[in-house]
Amino acid sequence: MSLTDALVAVCETQGSRIAVHHDGTEYTYAQLAEASARVATGLADRGVVPGDTVGLLAPRGWWRCAAVLGIWRAGAAVVALDPALPPERLARIVGAAGIALVLRDAAVPSVDLGPEAHRAEATVQNLHGAAAPGPAPSLTGPVAYVVATSGSTGTPKCVAVPPVVLEDLAAWHLNTWEWPRAPRTTHTASVGFDVGFQELVATWTAGATLVVVDDTVRRDPFLLAALLHEQAVVRAFLPVTSLHALAVAVPVTGHRLTALREIVVSGERLVVNEEVRRLFAGLDATLVNQYGPSETHVVTEHRLPGAPEDWPVHPPLGGPAVGAELLRLADGVLAPFAEGDEAELVVAGCCLALGYLGDDRLTHAKFPELPHVAGGSRRGYLTGDLVRLEDGLLHFVGRIDDQLKVRGYRVEPGEVEAVLGRVPGVRRAAVIGHGQDRTTALHAYVVPDPDASGPLDAAALRAACAAALPDYMVPVRYIVVPELPLTASGKVARRALRDSGTARV
Repeated sequence: MSLTDALVAVCETQGSRIAVHHDGTEYTYAQLAEASARVATGLADRGVVPGDTVGLLAPRGWWRCAAVLGIWRAGAAVVALDPALPPERLARIVGAAGIALVLRDAAVPSVDLGPEAHRAEATVQNLHGAAAPGPAPSLTGPVAYVVATSGSTGTPKCVAVPPVVLEDLAAWHLNTWEWPRAPRTTHTASVGFDVGFQELVATWTAGATLVVVDDTVRRDPFLLAALLHEQAVVRAFLPVTSLHALAVAVPVTGHRLTALREIVVSGERLVVNEEVRRLFAGLDATLVNQYGPSETHVVTEHRLPGAPEDWPVHPPLGGPAVGAELLRLADGVLAPFAEGDEAELVVAGCCLALGYLGDDRLTHAKFPELPHVAGGSRRGYLTGDLVRLEDGLLHFVGRIDDQLKVRGYRVEPGEVEAVLGRVPGVRRAAVIGHGQDRTTALHAYVVPDPDASGPLDAAALRAACAAALPDYMVPVRYIVVPELPLTASGKVARRALRDSGTARV
């Protein structure tokens, strides 16, 4: 059964149950079926066909939830567009993803998303209110969703993920849920994070309730603790930074969170500090560490065992999840990891994305067909993550390239450098990460143009970055250097940059 058919079937069989709780209002599965059907019909009336990409410009909420299912029912792919992003960034995503239509929440102001004449705009509410004669479509297209990630060339990479990835992920969650209580789950993931789709399908296929968390609550750990308590949340997907903040807030609020059974973290390396240990010592809940790039979704999981006081600071990534095959390259041949092996992780299996929209060259480079030690070949994704197998579990070691993680988001320094390079007065720029784990911050090192009319201005540098990049990609510090240090091969010696610089702007 396809993902769309499975979700529609749940709506039909669980019609009276609550599918979404948002802002004090509860919406049933019957209402989800009706609203998504009208969206699907409205999209079809506007010429959207299976295989099209539809931009969804909306914050987390009831309308967005209904629109996601409606877009899937039309056979189209959801391209998450975060209203908080700068218009220039949104326009780049729209162009890279080849969007046929932008579906906007009426509460979100319309923005200029570029000059392409083929693109139209509609609001979710208008499609919901449209007449829907005849049966609503329930189709399956080749792509379920598209997420934009940082690109080293200065343009976001648009990862196209097929429905089978979410189908397998939903089934895996359903089959591994070990608690008798239905997984009433938070919807907290930032718009544009693939975790948001995991929250939807893992909850809805179980016939459970998705509790929408607005941005104010998501960013305030004291309000989040209160919501988890008041809404009797059973499962929460959280970034590591939110887990740390929640661990500090819960003892202050006094909430016991007696309904909570799982907190699932992903997006960046898990750090278990003393506050986290104390939090889980008082919970009847499991801390679950998941790993998976945007190009694969979840491929490993580790459920921390034993007493929290014995948990390591850096838990392992764990073992394979959702049918993923975790491999390494040895002399050009894919092979399983043996105990003690340390190598770049290559992922194979049905969990792989189709590739990058509009970039066949990069798709072939990152998703090559490779020979396997057992015979035949596998299509694999080269993650760029260096891992080691220890005690039968994979552990994260580092990156083999310059890619960074900031607040759980992937950052290619080249994209930030491309923006800085367009600022008048900048001849060259390099961006590196300072700190580690959850404290990573971006520092930009800029070489001034000797022919510039005046010194570099901090406000101009920040403004240029803020106009083109999401806030997590805006450097917190700008350092003037006469030249960028280079390696013997001519690349920027990023480690040497840390102690260089004559002035900060």
